[in-house]
Amino acid sequence: MNLPGPRDDAYWSREALVAEEKRVFEVCNGCRLCFNLCPSFPALFDAVDALDTTSDPAPAAPLAVDALGNHAAATGGAHAAAPRADVLGQAHALERLPLSVHQKVVDLCYQCKLCDPICPYTPPHEFALDFPRLMLRHKAIDARENGVALQDRVLGNPDLIGQLGSLLPTVANFVTNLPLNRAMMEKTVGIHRDRQLPAFANQTFLSWFRARHAEQPAPEAVTGPKVVLFYTCSVQWNEPQVGRAAVEVLEHNGVTVFAPEMKCCGMPALDGGDVATATSWAKHNVDALLPYVEAGCEIVSPGPTCSFMLKKEWGEYIGSEAAERIGKASFDLMEYLFRLRKEQRLREDYTTDVGGVAYHLPCHLKVQKIGFRSRDMLKRLPGAKVTLVDQCSCMDGTWGMKKEFYQLSKDGSQKLMNGLKDSGAETYSSDCLIAKLQIEEQSGKTVKHPIELMWTAYGGRDDAPLAAMGPVEPPKGQP
Repeated sequence: MNLPGPRDDAYWSREALVAEEKRVFEVCNGCRLCFNLCPSFPALFDAVDALDTTSDPAPAAPLAVDALGNHAAATGGAHAAAPRADVLGQAHALERLPLSVHQKVVDLCYQCKLCDPICPYTPPHEFALDFPRLMLRHKAIDARENGVALQDRVLGNPDLIGQLGSLLPTVANFVTNLPLNRAMMEKTVGIHRDRQLPAFANQTFLSWFRARHAEQPAPEAVTGPKVVLFYTCSVQWNEPQVGRAAVEVLEHNGVTVFAPEMKCCGMPALDGGDVATATSWAKHNVDALLPYVEAGCEIVSPGPTCSFMLKKEWGEYIGSEAAERIGKASFDLMEYLFRLRKEQRLREDYTTDVGGVAYHLPCHLKVQKIGFRSRDMLKRLPGAKVTLVDQCSCMDGTWGMKKEFYQLSKDGSQKLMNGLKDSGAETYSSDCLIAKLQIEEQSGKTVKHPIELMWTAYGGRDDAPLAAMGPVEPPKGQP
């Protein structure tokens, strides 16, 4: 089954959207494998269970029956039994599911995307389910028909917020956190007054990088390993030390780093249905990155959502060969460093113990299906005792900042918070700088990106950069 994408006219049809939601909801209701992943699925299943199906005749060949039957044949698992009569009745009654339930399911989806890797009906299966993209399609149609809401325009443009805040960061941080101002922000923009917000840095990442690299060779002239750092909005405006750590660790291992000016990856805009803005930013970034890729550079990003967008989503929204090339050349930062170690091209001249670390695995790394590379790299640091906490932060970009979802976000994160606390680790770590806000707000502890811990282990200090060194030569016989 070929589903329409955002570049197809059929994608924007409300009638086609509702029909597709009914089709997908019917399959999901017959399976229910995702019942415990996020609020969307319980909301859907509870609404279906509440339908009166006693007077509904079972359809002759409902899609849910096919879904259950095919799944049973493929897995031989719990769904191997014949479909129950109540499920058959529900399949028919789903035609009467109010559109308000459709909207509720969409609103409660925070794009963790954890349903994708466990769903038995994603492509190449003939049902071709992609629940997260369907939710984004609904938001996109809402935004096209009704306009992008003020709340989504503000939260969906982190570069604009960062540019304004970085003009006078100390003043901006003070004013932003005044109780009266937080109350006004909650009332006008819908950002919950108790949500910890990212602080504006005194120096942006790009200003630091340009001062360090006043002159750089053309990428074509570099013969050793070379990468472009897609540094992310959070690193640029709020967490430049993460970008610094990434650059210094890469250069310590003989990797030349380039950092051209970038725009947001586009995911915050997509959260609010603003496909046009997200696509515009993605096209800008593709144009900026392509010359480096053509010169033999790979792309690394310290942000799980950003690396996911580069790998998986830009091609979907742009549909160009250039976007596909960018996706194939893109890596999560720790994924790239893990590969260097595997190829015996990584220096392990560590000097500093890092101690106990509770590492939070972000959802958008998990769905990339690359393994637990940050955990693997952390375990190699001196003195490291690493506990993996595989639970969702329920922040998921802009969703957890909104006043209507703040408490749901906080409640949903308790498994993560309990796992971190139970680890007894003195240091908390996460690749996701948005999950960091949730963890810090509730724990009162500073959260470190894995690359910061790696930088510390190498002997990195605020007052002195790590030494840049030449490429590591693998042992003879290695590529």
